[in-house]
Amino acid sequence: MPRIVTVGTRIKLAVAENRAALFFVVAWLAAGVVVLGRTGERTWGEAALLATCLHKVDTGVLRLYQSFTEVVVFGVVAAVVVTNVTQRHRPERTARALAASAKDHVVVVGMSNLGRRVHDLAIAAGRPVVVVDTDAANVADVIEREAPVVVGDARRTDVLAAASVARAKLVVLATDDLETAAVAARAVRELNAECELVVRCPDDDVGAVLARTYRARAVSTSKLAGAFVLAHATKWRSKRVVVLGKTSVGLRVAEALAQKRVPHVLAEVTEEREVLESLGVREADLVVVCDDDLGKNLVRVERIRDLNPRARIVCRAFHEEAAKVLERAPFECVVLSTSRHAANALAKAGAFRVAGIDDAPEVAALPVAGLVS
Repeated sequence: MPRIVTVGTRIKLAVAENRAALFFVVAWLAAGVVVLGRTGERTWGEAALLATCLHKVDTGVLRLYQSFTEVVVFGVVAAVVVTNVTQRHRPERTARALAASAKDHVVVVGMSNLGRRVHDLAIAAGRPVVVVDTDAANVADVIEREAPVVVGDARRTDVLAAASVARAKLVVLATDDLETAAVAARAVRELNAECELVVRCPDDDVGAVLARTYRARAVSTSKLAGAFVLAHATKWRSKRVVVLGKTSVGLRVAEALAQKRVPHVLAEVTEEREVLESLGVREADLVVVCDDDLGKNLVRVERIRDLNPRARIVCRAFHEEAAKVLERAPFECVVLSTSRHAANALAKAGAFRVAGIDDAPEVAALPVAGLVS
C-alpha cells in the first residue's frame, strides 16, 4: 500500500509538535505590532511591517527588537524543520501522531490474522483505521507506511486513548490473548460508550459474558470455521471425514461434525503417507487440514490426492496467493481462511456498517454462527 503521509500532513504534524513555540512567536509579533502602532508615530500597517521585520531600521531600540525577533523566528522555523526531518527518520513517531488525531475511525487491537483482515477491509473501503499492538514487529509494515499505529499494551487506558478510541466509530479487539481482550473491552467502554465493539473470543461462555457486559459482539473464528466445514460436509453429504490437526480449529470442526452426527476421525496433523492411510484417508470422502503451513500443506494434500483422488479436501490458509495455489489443480482444495470468514461474517451481520464498511463481496454464502449479538 502507498504511504499516506502527504506534505500537508507533515506540516500539520510539525506544527503540532511546535505549537507552544509558534504560539510564542505569534504573541511576540502581535505585541510588537500593538506597541509600535499605539505610539501614533506610524500607521498600523507600518507598525506591522516593522514588527515582522519586513521593513528594517538600522539604529536604536527598534533595531535591537528586530534583531531579537529575527533570532526568535529563525529559531522556531529551524525547530519546525528539524521536527519534520525527525518525523521522516522516525516513522513510528509519525504513526503515533496520526493515531492521536484520528476521529470517526476504526481501531484494530491486535494485528492477528483477523486484525489484518479487518484493517485491510477498512482500507479498501477508504475508511481511516488505527492499529494497536504490543509488538512493533507485528505492525512493521504499517509503521513503515507511516499509517496510524500505537505500539503498546491495549490493557492500558492511556494506550487506547492514544489511538483516539474516544472518537472511534468501531473498535475490533482482534488480539489472540483473551485476558487482553477482556481488559481492553472494559477500557474501551470507559473511553467510548457509543462505538460498535467487536471482541474475538474462542470461549463461547466467556464471549457471551463479554457481549452482555460491554454491549459487544463476540466472535469465535474457530467456531465459524467449524460451521464452514459442517456446511460443506452437509452439502456434499459426507459420510467419512478425516480432520487433521488437534488445534482450536480442528477441535471446533470435530465438535460441529459430532453435533450433526457426521462420522469423522480427529487426529494430529501429519504428512506421513502411512499414517494418513491408517487414519482412513483412502476411504474418506472429505479430508480437512487444519494447519496453515503452506509448504507442509502442499505435501500433505499431494499425498492425500495420491491415496484418494476423489476425496474433497478443505485446507486452511491465510494469504490469498496461498489460497490460489491450493484451489487450483492438482490440489483442488476448498480453502478455509478463519480470519477471512470471520471478517466477512461480521460484515454480513452489520458489525462494520457504523464505520461505513459495507458487506464484503463474499459474505452472502457464509454462515454467521459464532457471532454473539
